[in-house]
Amino acid sequence: MKSSSRILLCVLAAASVVGCSVPIKHKYLTAPQISGTVTRAGKPVEGIHMQLVDVLNASGEPALGAVTQEAVTDAQGHFTLGPMKQLARRVDNPLFKVDQHTVPWGLRMSEDDQTWHVGWVSDPDMLGEVPKTVVTAQCDLAVDSKSSVIDGDIAIVGAGPCKLKVAVASKK
Repeated sequence: MKSSSRILLCVLAAASVVGCSVPIKHKYLTAPQISGTVTRAGKPVEGIHMQLVDVLNASGEPALGAVTQEAVTDAQGHFTLGPMKQLARRVDNPLFKVDQHTVPWGLRMSEDDQTWHVGWVSDPDMLGEVPKTVVTAQCDLAVDSKSSVIDGDIAIVGAGPCKLKVAVASKK
């Protein structure tokens, strides 16, 4: 009995070394938590509809089947959205873990809840990871679209009137 157990153990160990993989269901992050403020020329704007979309195309429109979350800015122009996660089935191999995927999520804004404008959209072809920490957004409706980079393990480049950055925890 001992020799058959050893043989089975050796076969299993060899299979894992050569790349035998096990499918694992898990949730992966498709869009970060975003907390932000919307202003117009420095003054807070109440009632702006903000929408976080986990898959936007290059023109800032939600892709077919995209998941969205919405919030409306309060009297101080503040809003919070996300994070967003999707159930996925990944083949997991401890020797070859690659979790990178495209990060085409973005933020949209609307003053009437019908006409949407890009607040910030990432490059739809960019590979990377969605930030796991809170992202802050400073959106100025009086400003034209501009480039913005979210620094982290992998910098994510995007454009729009919102400037996004990874929130830094305060030191105590």
